[in-house]
Amino acid sequence: FALYLVSFSTIFITAILFKNQYKNNEPFILELPPYRFPTARQIWLRGWQEVKYFLNRASNFIIIGVILVWALTHFPIDAAPASDATIAGKIGSLFSTVLNPIGIDSQLAIALIFGFVAKEIVIGALAVIYGLQGDALMHLMAQKLDWVQGMSFMLFTLIYTPCLSTIITLKNEAKSWLFAGLSIAWSLLLAWLVSFVFYQSARWLGF
Repeated sequence: FALYLVSFSTIFITAILFKNQYKNNEPFILELPPYRFPTARQIWLRGWQEVKYFLNRASNFIIIGVILVWALTHFPIDAAPASDATIAGKIGSLFSTVLNPIGIDSQLAIALIFGFVAKEIVIGALAVIYGLQGDALMHLMAQKLDWVQGMSFMLFTLIYTPCLSTIITLKNEAKSWLFAGLSIAWSLLLAWLVSFVFYQSARWLGF
C-alpha cells in the first residue's frame, strides 16, 4: 500500500512541477460514444486480449533480457560467474558510487539496468545473477538485504523509467527526443532522491 501512495505522490509532484513548462495550445476535441454497461462476454474477451498481449510482450523481453544477463555475468570465460571480474560486474561497479548511498550494490544495479528495457526482467536478472529461482532466490534476497535496503530497491524500481516502450511512445507523442531524454533523466533523479531520503532517514533512525 505504501508503494501505491508513493507512486501517486510522485505523479502529483511531477505534474505540479512541470504543468507550466510544457503547455499544449492545440485544441483538443474528443467525441464520446454512448456509454453502455459491458457484457460478461465483452469483459472476458477484453481481459483475455490484454493478458495475452502482456504475456507475449513480457515473455519476449524476459527471454532476451535473461540471455543478455547470462552472457554479461559469465564473460570473460576465465572470470567467476557473476563476480566483479565479469562484464556485468564491471558495469555494476561503475554505478556503485551513485547507488551505494541508497543501499543498492553492483549486482542489484545490473538488474536495474536491464529493468530499463522492461521491468519484468528485473526478477529474471536477479535469478541469473545469483543462480537461483523461486523460493531459493527469495530466501537469499531476504538474507542478503535487510528491509531498509529492500524497500529502497523497490522504491527505485517503482519510480525510475517504466520501460523502453514507454520512452518510444513519449518520443512519438512529443515528437522530440529531447523531451524523451528529459523524462528519463527526471525519473532517474526522482527515483534516486526518494530512495536516498528513505534509506538515509531509516539508517539515521537506527534501522
